Amino acid sequence: MPLRELFHFMQIVDDFDAAESFYDSLLDLETFGPKHYSDFDKRWASLSVVGPDFVLEIMEPSAAPEDQGAPLPKFRSRHGQHWHSLSWFVDADAMAGLIERLRGHGVRVISPYPTDEGVPNTIFTHPKDTFGQLEFQIRPEDAQHHRDPRFDEGFSAARWLEGPLHLERTSHLTTLVGDLDRAREFYEKCLEAATFHTASTKDRDSAFLLVGTNTVVELAKPTRPDSRIGRDFAEHGEIPHAATFKVRDLAGVISHVERLGVGFERDDDATITLDPAQAFGAVVSFTEAALPGDPRD
Repeated sequence: MPLRELFHFMQIVDDFDAAESFYDSLLDLETFGPKHYSDFDKRWASLSVVGPDFVLEIMEPSAAPEDQGAPLPKFRSRHGQHWHSLSWFVDADAMAGLIERLRGHGVRVISPYPTDEGVPNTIFTHPKDTFGQLEFQIRPEDAQHHRDPRFDEGFSAARWLEGPLHLERTSHLTTLVGDLDRAREFYEKCLEAATFHTASTKDRDSAFLLVGTNTVVELAKPTRPDSRIGRDFAEHGEIPHAATFKVRDLAGVISHVERLGVGFERDDDATITLDPAQAFGAVVSFTEAALPGDPRD
C-alpha cells in the first residue's frame, strides 16, 4: 500500500479569517500550521486537526490581478468557494514507485516545488486524470518537522468525542465522478484502495473505498440532476464534494449547530448536512450511521 494517513482535505474560501472562525466554533480546530502566506502558491492557508483522522486546510487564494493566472486563483475564478483536493502522506521509499504507477495509468504528475533530491517531496495530479486533484506528500519521520499533532506521542482525540459534536472520526470524504466503474478501477489498481461497500440511493450510485491506512473515500456518480450532488456535478464536474463526520449523538450535533445559528437539512434519520452557504461553499455532514463493512471497525 503506497499511501498512509490523510494529509489534508483542502477548501478554497474567499475570506480566510471568517472561514477559520466558523470552523473553529463548529469543529474545535487544533491548528498546527497557523495562517501563513505563500508567494509561490499565491495563497493564505492553515492546517488544523479535527478528531483522530481529519486535517482541514483552509486556503484563500490571492485576489491580486497579477496573480490570477496562478493555479489556485484560477480554481477560485472557475469554481468559487468549494472543496478543492484530497491529499495523503506517502512513505519516502514509496514515492518513486507511486509516481511511476500514476504515470503508467496515464496520469499527468506535477511537481511544482524545487528540490535538490531525486524524488520530489510533494506531487500533484492533473484533476482531469484522477477524478479531481490529488496530492501526495512524503511524511516526515522527524517529529520536529512534521508538526502534525496526530503523530505526537500522547495525542488524544478525546476533546472531540467529549465535546458538543461527540465526534468519533471521519466517516468518509465524497468525490464526484462521471464514470463510477472507471473511477473505482483507478483507485483500486493505481492507489491500491479496497472497495468494501457499494450502494444506490435516491440521488447517487456510490462505491466506498479504504484509501491509505484510515481514510474512506466515497466515489459518487449523481443520478438526479435536481439534487444537491447533481447540481454540484453539473456546475463543477469531477471534484471533491463533501466531508461527512461520524458522531455518537446526532441530537447533540443538532443542538450545537442550532446554537451557532447554522442552518441544516436532514438527509435521513441518521444524517444532517449543513447549509453550504454558511459553510463557505462546502458540503459538511454529520451522521450516526456506520458504513456497512467498514474495515476500520
